[in-house]
Amino acid sequence: MALVDAMIPALIDQLSTALNAQNGCEFEEEFQVMMAILHGIEALLGDTEGRSLEIVRETLTKFRVLMYEADDILTDYRLRQEYQKNGQPFFKSFPQKFFFRLQTGKKIRDIIIRMKEIDETLVKHLKVHGGSTHEEVHTDQHIETSSSQSDDIVGLQMDVKKIKDWIFCPDYKLQKIGIVGMGGLGKTTIAKEIFNDNDVCQHFQKRIWVSISQRFIVEEILRSILQQSGEQIAKQSLEKPRQMLQIIISLLRAKTCLIILDDMWETGLKWWMNFFSVLPDYACKGSCIIITTRDKDVASAIEVDKIHQPNVLNKSESWLLFSKHAFSRKKEDSVPIENFEKLGKEIVDKCEGHPLAIKTIGASLGSTDSLDEWKKICKKFSVPSITEENCVVMTSLQLSYKALPPHLRQCLLCFSIFPEDFEIPAQKLVHWWVGDGLIQGIKSKNPTELAFEHLSQLVSRCLVEAVERRGFDGRVNKCKMHDLVRDLTLMMAQEEKLSTFDSKGIQKLNEYSPWLGFTSEMDAQSLNRNTKLRALLQVTGSQPPMNLVSLHSLRALDLSDNKFDKITLNRLLSWISSLKRLAYLNLSRAEGLEELPDSICKLQNLQLLVLIGCHKLSKISPSVTFLKSLVVLDLSSCQLLPYLPRGLGRLSQLQQISGLKLIRQANRRSCQLLELEGLTELRVLRMSLSNNSEITEKECGVLSKLKKLKLLAIDFDSEGMEGTTMQKMLDPLLPPPHLKKLYLRAYNHEKLPRWVSPEMLPNLEYLCIEEGRLVDICLSETTWKLEGLCLRLLPHLKMDWSKLRDAMPLLCYAEVSFCNQVVNFPLPTGVWRRNQQ
Repeated sequence: MALVDAMIPALIDQLSTALNAQNGCEFEEEFQVMMAILHGIEALLGDTEGRSLEIVRETLTKFRVLMYEADDILTDYRLRQEYQKNGQPFFKSFPQKFFFRLQTGKKIRDIIIRMKEIDETLVKHLKVHGGSTHEEVHTDQHIETSSSQSDDIVGLQMDVKKIKDWIFCPDYKLQKIGIVGMGGLGKTTIAKEIFNDNDVCQHFQKRIWVSISQRFIVEEILRSILQQSGEQIAKQSLEKPRQMLQIIISLLRAKTCLIILDDMWETGLKWWMNFFSVLPDYACKGSCIIITTRDKDVASAIEVDKIHQPNVLNKSESWLLFSKHAFSRKKEDSVPIENFEKLGKEIVDKCEGHPLAIKTIGASLGSTDSLDEWKKICKKFSVPSITEENCVVMTSLQLSYKALPPHLRQCLLCFSIFPEDFEIPAQKLVHWWVGDGLIQGIKSKNPTELAFEHLSQLVSRCLVEAVERRGFDGRVNKCKMHDLVRDLTLMMAQEEKLSTFDSKGIQKLNEYSPWLGFTSEMDAQSLNRNTKLRALLQVTGSQPPMNLVSLHSLRALDLSDNKFDKITLNRLLSWISSLKRLAYLNLSRAEGLEELPDSICKLQNLQLLVLIGCHKLSKISPSVTFLKSLVVLDLSSCQLLPYLPRGLGRLSQLQQISGLKLIRQANRRSCQLLELEGLTELRVLRMSLSNNSEITEKECGVLSKLKKLKLLAIDFDSEGMEGTTMQKMLDPLLPPPHLKKLYLRAYNHEKLPRWVSPEMLPNLEYLCIEEGRLVDICLSETTWKLEGLCLRLLPHLKMDWSKLRDAMPLLCYAEVSFCNQVVNFPLPTGVWRRNQQ
């Protein structure tokens, strides 16, 4: 029960914080008893054999629900304490205060009684374990990805070459190629390698990739093909399948296209047969469609011209792929490497050449340098004598899952709520994890930083695929799951009674479900029957119902990209304001959102408020400044919003402000730069300047007092704001002393502000300048410590790349695009990496 293992230490930390409060604890005795019970249960959970008993599993499921109830009470208690500490009344009257204490005390005592009953049940079936069941969650050692994307092509080079030869065959008919084989054999890897191949990129005018999966929706597939084509298509034409199909046929006649349809199933096979039958063979200018599928009958039914079936890897290829993942880090100095290699070869033999099995088990072993751990995994890796084709892969995946520490298992299980092949924005995951309390910060890292690190570790262990990464440091921007890993995740989620799933892998709520990814296939009214729900994320275009008054435990609510109109949104916000425990709210790109109302201040536990790209949003209520728990305030790309309200400086826990617009001091209702002086926890600041902006003499030193600020982004109003105005405004500023990332957009002066120099920004790792009239980056004798550089849309910039390299000796990544006067840049693609030089 991964969630139980991860929740116990988190709940103990909450109790410890409450007991150590400066103004005392009203429930000291009760909290002490609760902590003692939790420590006792934690010790019992070290008995891994006993935990497999059905009665133990049932008891732990009830215990998880009980801990959620305890978390609700502790959250209410913490909020009350914080408001009292700030001198603000939490209750309107003395009777309210009296009844709160009375009811809270009763609830706590009830929870203690039920915890004791659970403890008694577990004692009967589990043996006390000497140490903690959970591994040390936070470590200074960060596991980096052990291989680049090209490493996964090990043993598949000839497969790629064979299909490329087919593609480049001088034949002007439409080619249809099928890559067929069992799951985990490398079909998608081969297709990706072809899709990104330089020769293929030059050969085809258009390249389109569509993930199909068992969740078959015709409109979405056709719309994805057309949107990736880059053609200008009327919006109404993207509504009807027949019209979209005709446009695709016209596209294939006009241009050479490579279309890859990944992971095709028998679902919708009749439609696919019709789709391929209407495509004109000899009028398609050498276009090619490649499908990947597990079912050879699917490829035959749509009458592909050629079928390629990848083989499993041979022994040397298997060992090479395993080594790239398992030996990425140094092992114990006291143990000869030959001992690890001997065990590794035993494990590789058991993988029987399956790339996914080799990669995941290798990555799992690569995360430990203990020979004993290798021996344990080798011993457990016994393949059942069954004939299922994926048994070896699933055995490998199960061992990799069990080798995860509880905090990573918990994060992996979260992926179960997303549909098959769904590409998940990393920020959506991270905000959910933080808001739901799944990740707690430590002294050296805040929860958001730690959450990205956890995601990176899951990618490093080959359990999550990175779909899109940030260029200069490789941070994951978007991710997804291989379908077999998702099958394992669903199986584990069902085993933990987090949820149930139908035959298509679509989530169904049960009474214990803490999380839900809402899709169009779901019964919206069923939400009202689940009072334990803690996270509700809208993952497809459907609209969940409102007035879900039963969801009083909700911590995370992500309704981004919704199509609600103004009236519906106002009703929605009225309901949301009743969710007093809500910690994360995301209404990004909500089409009907015009105003954030006064009722937002009722969300006393709100920590993350994300309203990115709300193009009609024109007013934020000043009551937002009473959200004392707020950590992230993101209002990026809200063009109509004139300013943020005065008073943000009171929000002492803020770590990120995005969308700050500095306007003249005469406007007494707007937030000014001087207010930020006291935000000592601020890590990220994104602001914009225009002709209406003003930075006074008193404000010039504000940024230098923000010791924890790591990222500063400044956007300039490109219309009407002259370069001299920019320079006068920015030159007197004193920069943050520990700044690591700096972004300047639409900067229209010929020279950078005087403080953008290696002397005044000694810790800067990444510099991005895009759009504007910059002519020169003044280079001094002092070299930069930059590791990443982005110069984009700077037609007036006159620089020699070789001189830039000399001034930036640590540079590992650079993007230079649409900067026609930068000479000697080595690559035509615009992206340079040191290791590819």
